[in-house]
Parts: sequence; C-alpha cells; structure tokens
Amino acid sequence: MKSRPARKVLEGEPTIVVLNGQILEDNLRKMHYNIDDLISELRQKDVFNLNDVKYAILESNGSMSVLKKTDTKPLTPKDMNISPQQQSLPSELIVDGQIIYQNLAQNNLNGKWLMDMLAAHDIHSIKEVAYASIDPLTKEFYVDTYKDSVPKNIDISDVYKGKLE
Repeated sequence: MKSRPARKVLEGEPTIVVLNGQILEDNLRKMHYNIDDLISELRQKDVFNLNDVKYAILESNGSMSVLKKTDTKPLTPKDMNISPQQQSLPSELIVDGQIIYQNLAQNNLNGKWLMDMLAAHDIHSIKEVAYASIDPLTKEFYVDTYKDSVPKNIDISDVYKGKLE
C-alpha cells in the first residue's frame, strides 16, 4: 500500500464525471455509474442544476466530490465582511405527539406556553403534532403536524416542458 501505482490498481483513482456542466458519459460508463446515480449524488450535494458544476469527481471509495462554478457559490458572511449571528441546535419540544418535558424545562418554558404556541398555529391537540422545536437563541418556534396540505405527490423524475407535473 506504500506504492502509489499499486494503490491506483488496487483501489482505483478519482474520475471526473462532470466538467464545466457537461456529463462525461464515457467516464460514467467506466465507473459503472448511470445518469440517475449522478443526478442523485449531485442533489445530495445541494446541486440541482448541472450548469452550476465546474467539476464532479467520483472518488475511488464511491463518494462524489463537487466543485461548483465560482459564480454559483453562495455568498458567505466572510465575503461580505460581516459577523453573522451565532447559531444553535433546535431543542425538540414534541416528537411523535409526545412532549419532551426535559427540553421544555431547559428552555425555561412550560406546558401552558407550549399550548399557547400550538393554539396560535390553530393546533388543538398535541397528538396532531409530529414535531415541534424551538431555537434556544432566537426563540423561533417550529411546528409540523401530521396533516400535510400537499396537493399531490410530486415525482421529480417526470419533468415536462420545464414544469413538474
């Protein structure tokens, strides 16, 4: 394993599969990869448009590395010379219709406060709630109920004229 040429033979080497937004189909075939696998891996890297990709490299261990084009990278606070607000992990308050009393107490909250917050979201029973949390720093409350109001299931693989059907 100390020999680089031997490692390349035994472990393989990284292969570029997208270059400047263009899929390199021959390289995909050599790696026993298909376009569906490629698109799935790109989505997992928060890339939904191939035109945003400078390089997508299939690593020898099967993972994918993606370098986005410079003009598509998001701005960071550092780029703008500003100090962002600190972030924290949300504290779970309700999971699967069950109150997490320890987390309520750690956030100096009580059951009345929680019921008031649910009522403000037109929720009348804890059993309606799949998940609720609060950000300890910003005090932002998030709630998700079991009742979803999605018009129909969306199959992202079926695109017609640029619109999802």
